[in-house]
Amino acid sequence: MSRYLVPFSVLEQTIQAGQCADSPELLYYYLNLTEEYAERLNITDAALLHQRVFNVLLDTVCDTNIAQHWRQTCLDKVYLPLSNLKRLIVTYQDARNYFKMEHSLRVLSYYFTSSSEQ
Repeated sequence: MSRYLVPFSVLEQTIQAGQCADSPELLYYYLNLTEEYAERLNITDAALLHQRVFNVLLDTVCDTNIAQHWRQTCLDKVYLPLSNLKRLIVTYQDARNYFKMEHSLRVLSYYFTSSSEQ
């Protein structure tokens, strides 16, 4: 994959729309870029970035208009921002937010993946 400078939001839109469903390298690039950005941020901003990435991937998993294999690829990788976020838990509220996100992932992924397999 060539290394063009693409705005972060354009990557997110491309992933959410499933426009490159046959190019998982784009998703891997996005996740690697996220980690590079997060390393340069303070804890609060890094947590917000990981939450944003988590939401992009979870929204993609839940969009039934997108190819099933792309949704599954995003589901396979949605745990990365969640695990990065877990390492940034500092306060009780951070932990509550993390567990809410984890619960949402369990419920929504079960609902959307089990309904597509029928």
